[in-house]
Amino acid sequence: MVAACSTSPKAPVAGPGEYVVQPGDTLYRIASKAGRSPGDIARWNNLQDPDKLEAGQVLRVVPPGGGASAGASPEPSPGRSPGAERPERPERARPPRAAAPEPAAPPASRRSDWAWPAPGQVIAGFNGTSSKGVDIGGNTGDAVASIGAGKVAVTETLRGYGSVVMVDHGGSYMSVYTNLRSVQVKQGQQVKQGQKLAEIGGPDGGRAKLHFELRYRGNAVDPRQYLPAR
Repeated sequence: MVAACSTSPKAPVAGPGEYVVQPGDTLYRIASKAGRSPGDIARWNNLQDPDKLEAGQVLRVVPPGGGASAGASPEPSPGRSPGAERPERPERARPPRAAAPEPAAPPASRRSDWAWPAPGQVIAGFNGTSSKGVDIGGNTGDAVASIGAGKVAVTETLRGYGSVVMVDHGGSYMSVYTNLRSVQVKQGQQVKQGQKLAEIGGPDGGRAKLHFELRYRGNAVDPRQYLPAR
């Protein structure tokens, strides 16, 4: 989790392909918003301990070379030596970078092409703050299935989350499955609705469960508003 930060005289600004860590952010949450693998983001930023992020820290969320490089010097023009004099041009003032507004979730509507990832009962609901999804009770080894057709975007093992699978369903929707074991799909694989992704992992706090999230443009939405009514 993000550690508390000291007061800074100037707020950091994210450049192209970067993200400024906010209070309460985790690497998993940042990766989910960016549509990237937590392991890739940790590697691109040389994070020794991904569990210790600082509010205000600027992270690269695209591959090195995948965004504009800050401070890069232009190559000299052909036929002109690097030391040749050039007419000075007045610098143009750049307007301050405005923070992008948080995308709003679409109106909740149940999807006939989606299904619940596990048959158990919901034992903890969504509230949008401390809980970004729902917990579905079950037994260790119970099958976890994709809610719909899509492409596997992430398969990772994260401390505190067990194995994690994320499936991109298109239309800016992504489903997230955590506390897994025996993952049976690979990143980039196409899956069908109901296809087995993995199994529920060991008990967490005395009870085995699947933690499931549904995201729209990186923002968590209440899965119960989109999955078939029970």
